[in-house]
Amino acid sequence: MSSPRLRIFLAAAVLAAVAPQAARAHFIWLKAESGAKPGTTVIQAFFNEAPEPDPKFVKYVKELRLSVDGQTVPSETTEATRKATWAGKPPVLVDAERDLGVMAKGSASYRLYYTARAQTEVVGEKVKEAGEKLRVRLVATDSAPVLEVLFNGEPAANARVKVYSSEATDEVTTDARGRAVVDGLADGRTAVWANHVDPTGGELEGKSYTETRYYATLTFTPAAALLGGKTPLEATTLANIPDPAVNSFGGAVVGKWLYIYGGHVGKTHSYDVNTTARNFRRLHLKDGKTWEELPMEQDLQGLALVTDGRFLYRVGGMVAKNQPGEEHDLHSVADFAKFDPETKTWTPLAPLPSPRSTHDAVVIGRTIYAVGGWNMKGADAENAFLEDVAAFDLDRPAAGWKSIPQPFRRRALSAAGHDGKLYVLGGLVGGAMSVDRRVDVYDPATGAWSTGPELPSGGRTEGFGTSAFEIAGRIHYSGASGRIFRLGDGGTWEAVGSWALPRLTHRLLPGLGDTILAVGGNARGAAQTPVIEAVPVVTVGPAATVSTSR
Repeated sequence: MSSPRLRIFLAAAVLAAVAPQAARAHFIWLKAESGAKPGTTVIQAFFNEAPEPDPKFVKYVKELRLSVDGQTVPSETTEATRKATWAGKPPVLVDAERDLGVMAKGSASYRLYYTARAQTEVVGEKVKEAGEKLRVRLVATDSAPVLEVLFNGEPAANARVKVYSSEATDEVTTDARGRAVVDGLADGRTAVWANHVDPTGGELEGKSYTETRYYATLTFTPAAALLGGKTPLEATTLANIPDPAVNSFGGAVVGKWLYIYGGHVGKTHSYDVNTTARNFRRLHLKDGKTWEELPMEQDLQGLALVTDGRFLYRVGGMVAKNQPGEEHDLHSVADFAKFDPETKTWTPLAPLPSPRSTHDAVVIGRTIYAVGGWNMKGADAENAFLEDVAAFDLDRPAAGWKSIPQPFRRRALSAAGHDGKLYVLGGLVGGAMSVDRRVDVYDPATGAWSTGPELPSGGRTEGFGTSAFEIAGRIHYSGASGRIFRLGDGGTWEAVGSWALPRLTHRLLPGLGDTILAVGGNARGAAQTPVIEAVPVVTVGPAATVSTSR
């Protein structure tokens, strides 16, 4: 809630807007611009009459929350704006809102509510509006894009709309469908504000009011203009995996090389001796073109590949023993081996205590933790979920694996290390294979488990087949929605970007120069994608301090 001083100032600023003889008014605006780093979009929030920032009003947006699909976007205050940086594909809609409370003018009292939006793509006219209160958006029709003004998701008829352009301003009124036609609206940058009065009275904080006056702003900047004329996929693609493209593979980065081991090829949920990639290869990240085939041992999928910065370690996985058309005969393996990138040789190490696949693994300090997954025992046996974390001390290899009980039974999950702790994100649970967005945290120092912040909602598959990694001091993860999240201050998930190609069962890995990579995976619900995307790390805000509960 805004301060009394802010309410008084804003009330005075908008009084002209609600009077017939209005000449000046001030609003909250959001505006998207190209970021200094290629592949980033900067969202600026500011308060002014015109849709341009003015430093003298910056204090009125200092506490404004910016969001994409209701999910918080980290932001910081600059000289003239509240600023957020977004990596990858520009967000279609960014929103902010502020309830200014009850105002009085003479004998009249009313509630004042502001909403602001930046838009980068025209949305389909059948797309449901997710935001409440007064909202403005650009929608596609058979003839041309039109402005649409909605109040609580329903058309706002006869709403007053002011349109700003580089030459002049114009005023229009919405029709019965809450729409207004403005020539050339989607061709370039556009800014508008709309006004709607709800005659329903009420009481707020002990003050009564007879109506609520809503003001909504919109700026539209085409995504292509933000990306230098490129499509989002053109702007983010670093390289393409040589045939075959894979999902459920092992992936890691050592130095300037990206390594990919095995993986699933072919149709989803279809397995045989020919659906596992027989490739171990690496990409030189500096040129994004040089691929090198490496010696491979067992062809596997559903495995983990991790590194201690010098060597690579292959942990577990699954093999299919059935021929095409035969009943699935799938077996998890306990294989554990070390690869030396200098000599390009493999060294077998102590096998896992139990075969394990569709798990994940991470190196924390000098210990490898293999977490989650299940043991697939063949066509005639029931698959068994693993109930423990397997830990291997790289400095004491003769001690073998240590078993740590885990308070869950999940597979197709992801794991990451942060602040010396193990974070286990999402996954599938139970015989029905339902998705769980739970996050569990293990502290090796105390041996205790706690619960972390649940993964954000994002569709029925969000939380399945995610990938996570600590990059630039923060845990980042992505899943089927294509959104990139990081663990932010106070232990909350923040939306910091989007892949141009949403995917799952992929690998999210650190690239060169503080970049994030999305490698392979299943894209658009079916086929494996060869695309490797790279986006800059968003660095707004201090390092996260994460709270967990026992």
